[in-house]
Amino acid sequence: MIKLLDLLKEATKGSNKAILMAGGAGAGKSTIVNQLKPDLQKNGWLELNADNYVEDKEGPMYNNLAKASNYVEKVDLPKAINSGDNFLYDTTASNPGKIQKVRDSVGDSIMIMVYTNPVVSFYRNFKRERKVPTIGVLSSWNSVYKNISTYKSMFGDNFLLSQSEISPAEQKLTSEFEKAFKSNKLKEFFKELLITGEFKSTFRKDPTKQKTPEELAKSKELVDKQIDILANHFDEIEKQVEELKSDNIGTVVSKAKSFINS
Repeated sequence: MIKLLDLLKEATKGSNKAILMAGGAGAGKSTIVNQLKPDLQKNGWLELNADNYVEDKEGPMYNNLAKASNYVEKVDLPKAINSGDNFLYDTTASNPGKIQKVRDSVGDSIMIMVYTNPVVSFYRNFKRERKVPTIGVLSSWNSVYKNISTYKSMFGDNFLLSQSEISPAEQKLTSEFEKAFKSNKLKEFFKELLITGEFKSTFRKDPTKQKTPEELAKSKELVDKQIDILANHFDEIEKQVEELKSDNIGTVVSKAKSFINS
């Protein structure tokens, strides 16, 4: 299969502009993107987002996030770059190498990273209509935020970091998460959440089919591995976020609008 880096290998640096979104599931990227839509549309910007395909019930990629994300990365993104279009790319940004290649291929770009506590990301994911599996939520959180300093170095002053506001229920859950983290009981914490049956993914080929004991064991193993990664890096990630002094959403939206309209 052709990779993004191969597709862009021959691309020369254009005069187009790009906004690259970054953040885990449920972090709050859509809140910012929705506020930018009027300016994006007025200025003819493209919005590259796998959700546009995933939510199309008549399309071939309906409810297939992996296929839709792959199509945006392999088809829509290179096309936008090579056509000289300005675009917003709504992605998790879990691969710095790919992001660097995109940045090198456009005239000017900014990154907007939205940060939230991992359990808030988990909670919000399962409160929306399309629910990513737990392994996807945790691995995405770990993969994205471990690269905060990398993206800050890559984008410099064009790196915009924001934290979404959290509800009282999310604040309570965050406090419980932090208590479990400090007592080295994150696996027990997530286990108690998952056994309620409230947090089930909608991205299953056959939602009516029960997983086999072997499949359940494998899923638990994968989730436990991501929890271990989270436990090892959470403190350092929180420290980096604090040191970068994130802007509120209003400030980030204002800066992004100025970039779009300039």
